[in-house]
Amino acid sequence: MANSCGAVLAWLEPPSEPSCGALAGLDFAVKDVFDVAGLPTQAGNPDFGRRWGVPQRDAWAVARLRQAGARLVAKTHTHELAYGVTGLNPHFGTPQNPRVPGGIPGGSSSGSAVAVAAGLVPVALGTDTAGSVRIPASLCGVFAYRPTHGAIPTQGVVPLAPSYDTVGLLAAEPGVMERCARVLLSEALPGVSFERAIILRDALELCTPEAQAAVERVALRLESSGLELEERSLGLLEEAREVQRVLQGAQAWGFHQEWLETAQPRLGEDVRRLFEMASRFTPGEIGRALGEQVRLRAEMGAWFLPGTLVLLPATPGSAPLVSELQEAEAALAFRWRALSLTCYASVLGTPVVSLPAELPGEKPIGVQLVGPWGSDVGLLHLAQRAFGLGPLG
Repeated sequence: MANSCGAVLAWLEPPSEPSCGALAGLDFAVKDVFDVAGLPTQAGNPDFGRRWGVPQRDAWAVARLRQAGARLVAKTHTHELAYGVTGLNPHFGTPQNPRVPGGIPGGSSSGSAVAVAAGLVPVALGTDTAGSVRIPASLCGVFAYRPTHGAIPTQGVVPLAPSYDTVGLLAAEPGVMERCARVLLSEALPGVSFERAIILRDALELCTPEAQAAVERVALRLESSGLELEERSLGLLEEAREVQRVLQGAQAWGFHQEWLETAQPRLGEDVRRLFEMASRFTPGEIGRALGEQVRLRAEMGAWFLPGTLVLLPATPGSAPLVSELQEAEAALAFRWRALSLTCYASVLGTPVVSLPAELPGEKPIGVQLVGPWGSDVGLLHLAQRAFGLGPLG
């Protein structure tokens, strides 16, 4: 099978016998932070596989999809150690954004997003700690889903920051995404009906006119589906981003510290800089960030009255060019801008669906629908009902 977009690390031979189950015959790919029995898990770094070893069993999510009849056909590239949002990888190469020539694919689930956008697979597994399925989905023009934190087991997935890590999906169609999500989710999650959508005004102020227009188009589609619209300013996005920066960094350093210090692995400059910053966090800084997170979760979560979702862009604009983000400083600056938008759901641990919302012929741009804790099924159903009818334009 062709791989001209550079998304795939390895093609796999699916079973020849017919499959059965809720996902019978559906092909899928997995980001190379998921264990696949008998294959190395390299997490975007050529030295990491020796530390992790060759797994003897599939990650829980991979096994679950296979048990439902889906066929695993490929492992896909990732931003190094899943610790980046651009998708640029100096070791294995950067997947090519099929919708924006020369544009970054976004990360860290870069290969999964590109594989779906290029039509290589209809759906792929990724991970989302701070935005790692939502950002590449937005920049490549596909759908994405980040679950309520803890709703889908992360067993057999290379961790980054466990208090934020989630197993996510990228898909070409919302219906396919919903089918796969229902297989992965607990049957105990209730259905939720949405009655109103709150647009975050201060999130729009961080974005380009194109991203603002995308939010307006999604809002109008929701309104035509029967939801009431309201616009408010939160005023906490940068605070939430900084809290997650500290706590995510501290956890990432805690997991990788021994390996980084003893093995001295090769690292890309942007990832090396992030670990350097994380290694300098003091116990006092971490303690203050934990206290701030409690306050932020209370204040941000207070908006989630029954039947309410929050609407904001998934990225500040369309995909920047790879050439613009080669330097570590430029890549990190893009990181902070993007995470100001994705941190709302990440800090809260709430579910998100990201929708492609550009007009036909425009560069991709995504919009996030953020629901209350445990509203995954209702959010996925809304995405299918309101946005499974074709382009917004």
